[in-house]
Amino acid sequence: MKIYHFADCHFDEKNHDEAEKCLQYMIHSAETDNPDAFICSGDVTNSQYLGADTRSAKTIARLFREMSDIAPVAVVRGTPSHDGSIPEILRHVAGEHMIHVSTEPEQIYLEDGTWARVPAAPDLVVTQIPAPTKEYWKNRQGVELDNENIAQAMGTIFAGFGSTASSKNAPHILNGHFSLKGSKISEHQTLPGSEISVSRDMLAMSRASLTCLGHIHMAQEYQYQGGRAYHSGSLFRANFGERNEAKGFYVHNYYGETWHSKFVETPTRTMKQIDIDLIKHPEQFDGLTEWVLAQVEPRDWVKVVIDIWIDEIRLINQAAIKRGIEEKGARVTMEINRIRRENTREDAVLRAESLV
Repeated sequence: MKIYHFADCHFDEKNHDEAEKCLQYMIHSAETDNPDAFICSGDVTNSQYLGADTRSAKTIARLFREMSDIAPVAVVRGTPSHDGSIPEILRHVAGEHMIHVSTEPEQIYLEDGTWARVPAAPDLVVTQIPAPTKEYWKNRQGVELDNENIAQAMGTIFAGFGSTASSKNAPHILNGHFSLKGSKISEHQTLPGSEISVSRDMLAMSRASLTCLGHIHMAQEYQYQGGRAYHSGSLFRANFGERNEAKGFYVHNYYGETWHSKFVETPTRTMKQIDIDLIKHPEQFDGLTEWVLAQVEPRDWVKVVIDIWIDEIRLINQAAIKRGIEEKGARVTMEINRIRRENTREDAVLRAESLV
């Protein structure tokens, strides 16, 4: 049994090319690796920036169809502000195999190469847990709207699914879009103040030997009683807070009643931050543009950070630096930190012999 696990594609027009490149890389890997199923743990899109007629929407449909030509695909809806209702469209773009999209907690079964709700002898049990929202737990479960009560209700749901799965005599995966307590996050990823985090003890109640997770953009793994959990992280580097993080997907192999997991990196863009302190090292003024360009490679995303005295800003040619980087086929962001000289103006006035 081989599972390809990925999450947090975050397709939008701004990052279309990078998202397409990295998801396509995973699909090409699967074409020769022949997985039994794909597990997508949510946040396929940034739906608030994505119209139905955009290039990204068409690319999502094409890539998920290619995926489903290889193996069945199970998707959980991610954060409402990201996925919205967009993932439900994937049900209608399936190729040779089925794409199952879960918008509410449920359990599905892989049997004879397709997803079934009432199997005879399943090869795999998958518990699908979309991003927990307070509206769902209030309206459907009657839970008071505080995180602790919602977390306890989720534990009850996990336990129920775990009991059902244990009777199926098949490996059990939990596929969810949420954070675990103690998760590490990328430098620039922000989580809402009302974030609902699940404990490892609660996760153990599901009796899943493998938990595939989305939502946290930094790839990482956890251990809990009876199994291991994995945040696959995002497929590509979206900002400079992620510049030192590996991006990719997991391949989980089940044999000998044990899951063996491997992280596969995608060819996401290299992010370079070039720090220049012209206050401490004024000698760098000479040949500054050429020195910066020597560190840039095509397809890099470069952030140039320059510390400079405010009265010397005219001595650097920002336009030439940006133009040179773009001509090399790289993307550039510039940040100029203008430092004011203390008392310089006042001292000059005091020393002056005339107003002129």
